[in-house]
Formats: sequence, structure tokens, C-alpha cells
Amino acid sequence: MQKAARPVVDTREAPPLHTEGAGYRRKFMPERGRRIGDEPPTYWLYLHGFGSSPKSKKAEFFRKKFSAVGIPFFAPDLNIPSFREMTISAILSTIDDLIRDTIPDDGKIGIIGSGLGGVIAVHTAARHRAVKRLLLLAPSFALFRETFLGLGRVGVKLWEKDGSAEVYNAALDRSARISADFLIDARNYDENRVRLSIPITIVHGESDEHVDPQVSIVYARNNPNVRLHLVDDDHSLILSAQKIWEWLWQDIRPHGPESR
Repeated sequence: MQKAARPVVDTREAPPLHTEGAGYRRKFMPERGRRIGDEPPTYWLYLHGFGSSPKSKKAEFFRKKFSAVGIPFFAPDLNIPSFREMTISAILSTIDDLIRDTIPDDGKIGIIGSGLGGVIAVHTAARHRAVKRLLLLAPSFALFRETFLGLGRVGVKLWEKDGSAEVYNAALDRSARISADFLIDARNYDENRVRLSIPITIVHGESDEHVDPQVSIVYARNNPNVRLHLVDDDHSLILSAQKIWEWLWQDIRPHGPESR
């Protein structure tokens, strides 16, 4: 595979961003002179994975990259209302609020979704025409309907019977309980029932220990608007982060006079 060109970045100071917590009550308006090129920037969301947080290594990596080029970036906490009680429906509602309250009505949106965040990204795009591009990192397709992250059918049945299950939470670096409401609600969100026409890039590690790369391969085969990169990496994709940014920047870099 040919190595991507080194990204050209605008190192001017980026506008301050406030992405965590409930402070989503003001439309984000870039200051004059902070635009890149002829068009206002696309507003980018980073949706973290299951058991993760907006302070993960990948979230911080992309936060720095977007800040360096002056593009608005938001990384909401998806553990809504808490890790134990979260559901995909609650997460989608929170993202609806974020989009409504912080992004201009004529703003365009790009979404980076990691793991569970990839599933959320697909359904967010189906709900909002403003979403124009997706970058999905080892998306957790199919895992929330049958075996759920390797628990198996027996484990899933026990989870539903007991009303909760104990799973590893990387953000806490320990096991934590999560309600069976998450699993029951997740079955309502099948990415195969969603048809999108926007550009979608998927990056999946060939050594992914949590999500079988085959799910991304099948999804790409069934959706002609999907470009799939299989890389020599694990589920975290940390080793591939710079390459992923280079691929993304090639797609989104502005072409106005300031970028020449």
C-alpha cells in the first residue's frame, strides 16, 4: 500500500473548544479569521467506544490534530446517564441535543466513531442530513445483537436473566456493572437496516481481539460507498493513528487560497 503524503497543517491558534460535560447550550461560531480556505469548516464529532471515555488516547489524538488545523471538534461523553444505565437510545438523544445546541443550522458534520461509537455514528447519520462523512474505527457491528463482546449466547441469556452484567471498563481500568437494558435496547439498532449514501471510511485492525474484522469486510461489501482499510494493528488502532489521520486529512483538507 502506498504511503500517504504527509499532511499539511495550519498551525495557527485554533478557537477554544469545550467538549465535555453538559455545556452544549451555545451555538459554536468560529471567530472571523479562523477559517481555513473558502468554506467554513466541517464540525467533527468523536464518539468513543464501549467502556471508554472522551479522554481516551484516540480522542486526545484527534483533538490535537483538529485543534492544530483550526477545525471545531467535539468529544461528548457517551456514558449516558451513567455506564451502568446507558443505552444507545439515550446516547443518540444526547447527540441530537449536541447537534441542535452547538452546531449552526447550515453546518456540516463529520463523525469519527470508535467501536460502539461507530454503531452510534451510523445511526446518527441516518437521523441528521448535516452529517456528510463518517470515519469508523473497528466498528462494533453485529456484536450487540447476539453474543455481545464474546459473552456468548449463554452469557447473554444470563445477563438478561440477572438484569445486569459485569464487564471490563477501560476508562475505569476495572470491571463495572451494566444493566441488561443496554443489551435489550441495542437490538433495535441494526446497521444493516440503515442505508447511507455519504462517504464512509472504515479502518479495522487485522489482529482485533474484540471485534472480528470480518464484520467490517461484510459491511463494506454490502455498501458501495464504504472504503475499507485493513491494517496491522489491534482493536485500539493506536499504532495506526497517524496513518488514519493522514488518510482522513487527504479527504477533508481544504482547497481554498489559504491552504495553498
